[in-house]
Amino acid sequence: MSFRSMLREMKGEVGAISRRGLLRSRTPSVRRVAAVAPEEATRQGCCWAELPPELLLEVLARVEESEPRWPRRRDVVACAGVCRTWRGVVKEIVRVPEASGKLTFPISVKQPGPRDAPMKCFIQRNRITQTYYLYIGLTDALTDDGKFLLAARKFHRPTCTEYLISLDRSDTSRGSHACIGKLRGPRRMRCVMDSIPVSAIEQSGTAPTQTGFPLSNDGSSASIPFFKSKSSRMDSFTAPLSTQDQEESKLVLKNKSPRWHEHLQCWCLNFHGRVTVASVKNFQLVATDESAPTNREHDDTTLQFGKIGKDLFTMDYRYPLSAFQAFAICLSSFDTKLACE
Repeated sequence: MSFRSMLREMKGEVGAISRRGLLRSRTPSVRRVAAVAPEEATRQGCCWAELPPELLLEVLARVEESEPRWPRRRDVVACAGVCRTWRGVVKEIVRVPEASGKLTFPISVKQPGPRDAPMKCFIQRNRITQTYYLYIGLTDALTDDGKFLLAARKFHRPTCTEYLISLDRSDTSRGSHACIGKLRGPRRMRCVMDSIPVSAIEQSGTAPTQTGFPLSNDGSSASIPFFKSKSSRMDSFTAPLSTQDQEESKLVLKNKSPRWHEHLQCWCLNFHGRVTVASVKNFQLVATDESAPTNREHDDTTLQFGKIGKDLFTMDYRYPLSAFQAFAICLSSFDTKLACE
């Protein structure tokens, strides 16, 4: 049997195992959906579960390399659901989004995006239910079927607006095990990222990278207010820096300065074809080092958000932001009046 044929056979068998596991684990807890029982493959008599370690590493590395985009990337997730041994190898092979430019596991939405190019996503809004859905694009088009990443539901409070962010598109309720964050406060386009040191945007800098979701018995600790208004001038993510980094300046994101367009005779921002409808919600954020004497803006846009349809928006983000952080900032833009659109 050729190596290519072996890969095809393995993908088919592993995919069948994964689908059986998904059907059995359809519960409100999303974190259990992606995983199959640890020794599922062995119990099902899968011949691939006991491959020699060297061959297993080679096979799974080929699978990971051959599936760069969703929906085909689900084969990589399926491999991680075969058994503990396979899961360990897949975790070793799959790189974080910063290095690979790929979102593979649920925790990827909490990890910094790629450095070289933005991660192109889009947001769908449901005005009736006040719910927002984040997808990563499957192609280079403005919109397509997309791969679901996160959902958020809007709640009105006497003094602020609150969004609950969930890994489950059908469960954005309080106390849900799928809820991984909470956003509070009105729109402020000057964001102080308490969880990211300003040194992260330097060439050799690093941003904190989460490797797992916090465990919780009642689901309450998963809903952490991470984007909270601390004053009339600034919003803040409350996930703090480590003790080692507390003395270092925090990363600040602010509106990108527009440039004068000679032909149009006006100040403009270049959205590179990713925004097609004029809206007060459209923005670009860039990183700035306020501790530097010149308060210099970086050229690369860290987060870009813009309207392309009545309830459709693009969201392009890159390092050092994660999809989770970028989604939260964009949600704050929806606090502007609908009549202004």
